[in-house]
Amino acid sequence: MKLINCDYSNQNDSFALSTRHVAGYSTMPSSHFHDTYELYYLVSGKRYYFIEDRTFEINPGDIVLIKSYDLHKTTDAGRPDHERLLFNFTKNFFPVSGLMDEVFAHLFDQRHGVFTFSPTGQQYLEELFSKMILEVKNQSIGFEAALQALLTQALIYMARHSEYGAPGIPKTHPSPMHEKILDIVQYINARYMDPLTLDFISDYFYISPYYFSRSFKQSTGFTFIEYLNSVRIREAQRLLRDTNRQVIQIADAVGFNNLSHFGRVFKSITKFTPLQYRQIYKQTQK
Repeated sequence: MKLINCDYSNQNDSFALSTRHVAGYSTMPSSHFHDTYELYYLVSGKRYYFIEDRTFEINPGDIVLIKSYDLHKTTDAGRPDHERLLFNFTKNFFPVSGLMDEVFAHLFDQRHGVFTFSPTGQQYLEELFSKMILEVKNQSIGFEAALQALLTQALIYMARHSEYGAPGIPKTHPSPMHEKILDIVQYINARYMDPLTLDFISDYFYISPYYFSRSFKQSTGFTFIEYLNSVRIREAQRLLRDTNRQVIQIADAVGFNNLSHFGRVFKSITKFTPLQYRQIYKQTQK
């Protein structure tokens, strides 16, 4: 598949498409989670992809599906240069509400959304992806309707051809992650509201701070504090959306004992203050 440079987002942010040709070694610069679904397709090169509490080795032709608000990050896998295609979309992008619910449930409720397909399946999906890129580049009459139809075709194909294990097979065996680091990630996910520090984790899991920091970064792509803050802010976002609790109560509930520090970290990750985030969310629900 030959990628054409493309970077597009529609007016209501319900669909975005981007291609990247990356030279040399690269790591996603920051923690990453968002309110859209994501489809990542690796065209060339090799990557490691961290999703929630597992790291996967991604090869050309692999498709990664990310649920909204799933914490994820890509890192280099010891090989320079890669090309990738990325789609972000919401259910609102599809014209008829509810028709895609079964497809979304099948694809995005998997424990780990990494799929590989047969050469025939890969070729079919690449043809759909290429048509979508051309629609974005040309923007002829009805191009958004064409994008909806093409993305619908791709998602339905993936759902149907992963259901019975062939030719699309969920990758159930992630790339090797040190068992202790995996335990630590799961511990943070469960205890993020506690006053966790690097020294506390190191002592609790009988591992030196230096080795812990180095191994955690290698395994996940995150530093310890990046990961902890990302988990905490993601939960804070949920509480801001789903409850009427005061910001100071939410800060305390997710592990911040200083409101100003919570505000700084929240804005550094989301680009908004907590109150701005809540207000924007409420406006989108009207």
